[in-house]
Amino acid sequence: MYDQSTIAFFGLVFHGLFAIVYFTLWLSNREHVAGLGYWTINLLLHVIGRIVVLTNISQTTQIGAVVGNLTTGIGAVLFYFGLAAFTKTSIRKSFYYSFVVVLGIASIWSTCFLENLYIRSIVADIAILFLTFRYLTLLWKNRNASHWYRRPFMVLFLVYCVLAFTFIMRTVFDASALYNGELLPAFDSPQLRISQLFALIVLSIVNFSILVLSNNALLKDLANDSLEKDKMMDKLKILAERDGLTGLLNRNAVEQYLDNAVEQAKSGCRCMVTLVDIDNFKQINDTCGHECGDLVLVHLANIFSTSIRESDMVGRWGGDEFLFIHKEITPEQAADLVHRLHEAVDSFDWANAIHNGDTSVSISSGFTTCSPTESKRDVLRRADLNLYLAKENGRGQAVGP
Repeated sequence: MYDQSTIAFFGLVFHGLFAIVYFTLWLSNREHVAGLGYWTINLLLHVIGRIVVLTNISQTTQIGAVVGNLTTGIGAVLFYFGLAAFTKTSIRKSFYYSFVVVLGIASIWSTCFLENLYIRSIVADIAILFLTFRYLTLLWKNRNASHWYRRPFMVLFLVYCVLAFTFIMRTVFDASALYNGELLPAFDSPQLRISQLFALIVLSIVNFSILVLSNNALLKDLANDSLEKDKMMDKLKILAERDGLTGLLNRNAVEQYLDNAVEQAKSGCRCMVTLVDIDNFKQINDTCGHECGDLVLVHLANIFSTSIRESDMVGRWGGDEFLFIHKEITPEQAADLVHRLHEAVDSFDWANAIHNGDTSVSISSGFTTCSPTESKRDVLRRADLNLYLAKENGRGQAVGP
């Protein structure tokens, strides 16, 4: 069986290594992991406590025992503060400051004024049990935390359950020995060594679990940042492709679709282009105001979007012009589709939509096929010419091949 100095030395090594890792992690991530500062200070206090304990074992000083107990107790309270900060749980810190004061007084009393150190052992057991149950309560309240933290929390909960059971048994044993009049002249016994060795193993598991929690917190932040960037990119893509007023594709996006349609036409795809213009739109703006004109554009965009096929595309070409691209469609089908567009516009309740009963809205359309031998410019020129003819024919007309 290891003696206390060996157990304390291993505790110093393990806590020292964890303290170095935690401190390094804290230097670069203290703003990203809540509670990391408390956990780092806790480990540093444990290291100091282990050093004091080792010195106390070799020199048997009462002051060393008190200091060692206090540093360990303060570190345990700070560990609880770290858990509370990490889980965003509100706690009364003043109560735990008072607890540390009471623990210090009890430690001084049991170390300096009592010969039977079973009482000192019981005091330490009760303090550890109290904090352990506080840990368990906090972990239980956060059992449904984010999936990033659920498994480490579960490990911590199980570990502290085992630790609580162990110290309950140790308290019962010490109390029984004290009740039977047994004397513990030195703070050492086979049972005490076993519990100290077990506590060292448990604390190593706890510190590793906290490292996993900290790592998962950083990974969660990275995942959230990546998600936010994806959302921002989607918004930027929408802003780059969509018209701010109507929500339809803007001219740049429409031109890309048109380029694609012209290329597909060269491969035998039957594509058609329709150019639509609002009749007397300038007059609407002048007589009713630009706000009314904007409402006309928005409602037309909704009408067009709901009137075309899923394979068709419509975008705002500029001003009061809209451009449609139809794929795999015959001239007859295109003419029928354009006719339905005109009917939808003519039958729409514009008086209530734009709050002006004196304003009527109509459209003129020019549509044409995409020939395999023609360029985009040729197709647009012919669609624009047909639109011009539609307006010359009295507006509200559609002209196509």
